[in-house]
Amino acid sequence: MRITVSCFLLLLLVGGSNALSAQNLIADPGFEIWDPSSNNSPPGTLSGLTHWYEANGTPDHHHVDIEFGSNLTLLNPCPQGEGDSTCGMPYEGGGVLGAYKGNGADGTREWAGTQLLEPLVPGDCYEISFWINNKKDNPDNLFETNQWGVFFSDTPTPFFNANLADYSLMADQWVATEMVIGDTIWHQVQFTYTAPEAYEYLYIGYMGNVSNSTFTVANDNFMLGFYVWIDQVVVERVNVEVPEDMTICPGESITLDFVSNYSLSWTDGTTSDTTRSVTVSPTESVTYYVEAIGNQGCTKLDAVQITVLEPPLLDHPDVLCTASTPITVGPNTENGTWSGAGITNNTTGLFDPSLSGAGTFELNFSDAGDCTNDYAVLVEVAELPASELVLDEPAGCAPHTITFTDLAAPASAEYEWTFGDGTVTSTASPTIDHTYQTEGDYLSGVTIIYAANCQTTVDISTPIQIFEQPEASFTYDPRGVNTLNNDVTFENTSTGPIYETAWTFGDNTSSMLFSPLHTFTDAGAYLVNLLVEGPGNCVDSTSQLVLVENAVRIFVPNVFSPNLDGSNDVFNIGFAGSLSDYQMQIFDRWGGLVFQSNNPDQGWNGKRQNGDPAEQNVYLYQIEYTLLPATESTSALPEVVSGDVLLLR
Repeated sequence: MRITVSCFLLLLLVGGSNALSAQNLIADPGFEIWDPSSNNSPPGTLSGLTHWYEANGTPDHHHVDIEFGSNLTLLNPCPQGEGDSTCGMPYEGGGVLGAYKGNGADGTREWAGTQLLEPLVPGDCYEISFWINNKKDNPDNLFETNQWGVFFSDTPTPFFNANLADYSLMADQWVATEMVIGDTIWHQVQFTYTAPEAYEYLYIGYMGNVSNSTFTVANDNFMLGFYVWIDQVVVERVNVEVPEDMTICPGESITLDFVSNYSLSWTDGTTSDTTRSVTVSPTESVTYYVEAIGNQGCTKLDAVQITVLEPPLLDHPDVLCTASTPITVGPNTENGTWSGAGITNNTTGLFDPSLSGAGTFELNFSDAGDCTNDYAVLVEVAELPASELVLDEPAGCAPHTITFTDLAAPASAEYEWTFGDGTVTSTASPTIDHTYQTEGDYLSGVTIIYAANCQTTVDISTPIQIFEQPEASFTYDPRGVNTLNNDVTFENTSTGPIYETAWTFGDNTSSMLFSPLHTFTDAGAYLVNLLVEGPGNCVDSTSQLVLVENAVRIFVPNVFSPNLDGSNDVFNIGFAGSLSDYQMQIFDRWGGLVFQSNNPDQGWNGKRQNGDPAEQNVYLYQIEYTLLPATESTSALPEVVSGDVLLLR
């Protein structure tokens, strides 16, 4: 079992490191291994180095053995704040890397590349550090910046334009310092990095997007830029090695050795310690979790599982009872011993249930030479129980489902159920559902099989009564109903035995009559429901939607005599139904408006709009109204009635 815990953080220190010794994946961390004959015109390129090369631009190799132009003139310390780049010493050894970043977002980046001694392990945490100082530290001519760091890749040189790339798209491949490197003091920068892939190459130099950096430049001369020295590059994997998972016999001891170049701690969930070798004798299976702890925050967690061999527990295939004949629970052997209640022969494993009595027994076999051959057999012995058979609902309406349950028998029993309707079903469960399709009275029973030679048959005393289910249905007449023809006869056409009926008409009224007559007073859609009940409280219901349309009748006279004799003095309509948006207009024969009204109860008294009596003549009337409420077959569009009326004087 392998478990990895990693982290990501950035530390910056001035001075030395107290890191434990670990394998550095950089073959030449101090830029020392070089061929002087190939690098005798300093500052030289990296061509003379054995393990470093130019990954981008032309980074420089400086060495104290190169005198002219090496920038290493043994002045230690180098005067600060004077911009003196012709002095200084490497942090260690004789070589340093000179790396440059040109002015501007597209300024040249000088990267040195090297192949790691081994590929990164995806998911593992690495501690990275190097020493750096700024060789352009003149306060009157400042060129200082942060974002010096490393980039990991699976190619020897960048697969992209290192000077123009968007580094936010490759954020999981590089780390860089946030500190601005602005003086000639050697600073150690430290990082942690969790590898997403098995990268094989490292580039070192200026990383990230310029827009995210913090820098100071003396001027915008594109020929100038930032220049640093880098020394002692370290990439170390925080790792721990643990033994392979192992299996031991009970009572055995084992020594566990944990190997790491870092401090470590381990725990088994009960005990914790920091020792690297521990002898243990667990009584049960246990996992030892071991964590290596790096110097910069990286951790690596691994584990070793010690399995204490427990004899496999086998279930005997048969459920026995105290009346069963003796059986052999395991193979005959001369290299081991059987033990346990009811064992009558320790060699053959003969077991007598009459001696053990009822219960569950673990019979153990111990091999004389090898604990991996040990095993145990679990045998269940049952008394013949007094069955406790229950039916959840022994009476109901067809089709009716009853749940049969044996509350007393063990779960390992098998059952042969007889339901009294000609159906016989075998199950391995003490619970079964059975559906009776037709009315009638039924008697049921069950045979309980505990084992091949241990079974009993029981008659179920609870009677089963199934009632016929009524089926509700109805028709109604007339099919077209409106507010002027609103008496509806409902005919109950339900089948089966029916004791009671209950109607609801959807208008907050109801009836208990078998086939009622109902009057709908208002237009609308009414959900009529019929519920019928038969013997055994068997019920059924059905519903239909009855649509009552709105209807209006209008009666318009063709003559009236407004002579104030009390008879036929007003021209008015008669109507039945509900009107809305009503308007009546009276016109003379030239089309002039004589009278109008929005009230169906207000008629024309034979006067013009100015109050003068209208002369005897024939007049045109026009009546508009809307039927309300609108239903599925009536719209809210106005209806128009027009005609002639004779005014007599």
